[in-house]
Amino acid sequence: MPEIDEMAQKLRSETSTLVEAFKSRAKKIRSSKELAVLMKPLDREIAVKAASEYLGLGEHLAMGIDGSMQIDELLEMFIFYANATAYVCPFTVSKDHVEFHLDQVSRDDRLSVSATVPLWMEDLSEISDLQLLDTDYQLNDASSKVTFAIMTMAELRTACKAIDSGEVRILFLDRPMSGTFPPLARDYRDLLRLKRFSLAGMETPAGPLTLLDMALAYNLGDGENYLPPRERFLPYVVVKMLLDGETHSIEEIGKKLNLDEKVLVQTLKRLRRIDSGSGNLLLSMGGRDDENQLRITDYARDYWKRVDFALNWILEKVFGGKEHPLSLGGERWLSARDLNVFNTLMMYKLRKISVEKKVLVVGIAKDTAATDLGRAVIPFAASNGLIKANIPWVVRSDRVLLGVLSTSEDIDVPVPWRTMSYDSIFTTLIFREMRTPNLVAARRRASSEGFFARGYFQLRSLESDSRSKSSVFMYDRFQNDTFDSRHRQTVQISEANKVCNANIYFESQKRNELDELILLILSLSDNPHVAEAFGHNQLLFLADKAVKAEARQARSMLKGIVWLEIGPLARTDRMFNIARRFRDIRAEYERSRDTGGGVY
Repeated sequence: MPEIDEMAQKLRSETSTLVEAFKSRAKKIRSSKELAVLMKPLDREIAVKAASEYLGLGEHLAMGIDGSMQIDELLEMFIFYANATAYVCPFTVSKDHVEFHLDQVSRDDRLSVSATVPLWMEDLSEISDLQLLDTDYQLNDASSKVTFAIMTMAELRTACKAIDSGEVRILFLDRPMSGTFPPLARDYRDLLRLKRFSLAGMETPAGPLTLLDMALAYNLGDGENYLPPRERFLPYVVVKMLLDGETHSIEEIGKKLNLDEKVLVQTLKRLRRIDSGSGNLLLSMGGRDDENQLRITDYARDYWKRVDFALNWILEKVFGGKEHPLSLGGERWLSARDLNVFNTLMMYKLRKISVEKKVLVVGIAKDTAATDLGRAVIPFAASNGLIKANIPWVVRSDRVLLGVLSTSEDIDVPVPWRTMSYDSIFTTLIFREMRTPNLVAARRRASSEGFFARGYFQLRSLESDSRSKSSVFMYDRFQNDTFDSRHRQTVQISEANKVCNANIYFESQKRNELDELILLILSLSDNPHVAEAFGHNQLLFLADKAVKAEARQARSMLKGIVWLEIGPLARTDRMFNIARRFRDIRAEYERSRDTGGGVY
């Protein structure tokens, strides 16, 4: 066919052009020897010392957690299924080495969890918080949003239970925490902005749950969240001071927070607006402009008791209850936004208990499309003198940049290696060479600093060809003051057209012991004998296989159960074409025609 021949030649020519363009970019990257300082080969001595000090000598357990989800549709009904499971492995820490006993990997069935949610399509818009569901794309987006929220909750619940057990010292998650958190927090902010919360008024032992409780929990967590000293956070910085239950003078607050009179007046104005919007549930003193002392109510001080009660109630309802996981009775539903609000709070909880119990939590992203390095990290490092010169941004993808760089003959960086680690605030910043300050919020506002640190790593190369290497993955972790405080610096950033200070973490030339420990345990816990696990974590590899197999098995079983209930309705009410999607019916007819000897 001439048309196909012409199309093939055109495609070959276009592909050749793209290949040549990529070769040119790769050549520029491989010749950028200055970038080698980004890549830090493992210092085993530092890592082993950190393991003995942070994890302790002796035998411990490492765990990998992954989740999966399935979505099916029958008779205008969606069936959502999400599950999570965990694999554990013992490892030993001695004074001179760390050893993972991968031959003793096992599944911890005590922590496996799943949820099944049947839902009529007409209720999906309310539960997904998406009003327009006219196209297949919108339906898929809405259904994925609900299922993903449940799957995220399953993984975070499993992680928190594992740490609470006191048996686990290292926890791997098959997701980047710093990539998971922003959309959760965005849903939380939307809920507070729209003032739509399905559990508002819920009775708890500490009184009814209110939107004020949720606002305090978002900003303060259980009262120990770090709050940046930027203007938009200042009202909650004041509330954090008032949680001690004492009366504080306005003058005292201003001095302690080092606020000038103008900023202090604006902060108090916003604080009183929050109090007024809550029905005066926040302040028992200081709610009026003529009052010079501040004190919060006993009710407000107990906000976390109410929020924690609601969180535990949600977890039991979704994963342990006998009633519909999302139904609140009548036409009231838990929405995906509601679920993500509690997922945000579970992320706070995971951080708190992991730091308290000295459990190392590591999130891993396999196919990240992040562009942090070229957009902000490398130029910032250059401005700090860590790199000799700013390198032209020839590729956007961090993963591609590092993958190509690692194959350079001119840059000899032995595996395993990692990049310098940096604050996750860089995911929301752009470095502008001609601006002052140079760091500018990419989308009006920058995220809060001090929560996550992230970096990239590569673990292996082939014995027969040292330039053929495993994939570059991204890892992240919670920031830890014990290891990170000396790597923090106060820098100016621009957000919402205002200059403000941010106390960011950025690893200097002196290595961070915690990141060295992470690189060591990653290098000891992969499986070089399995192609798809080469340079990847063995526990996460096994957990991924298990949850996907379970989800596939559950899919056919759940569809059969639902069909037993709705099949009679389809027959008695003559709704054959409603009981199945038109596309599925058409596909079956087409398969029948193909089998019968032709395509019509």
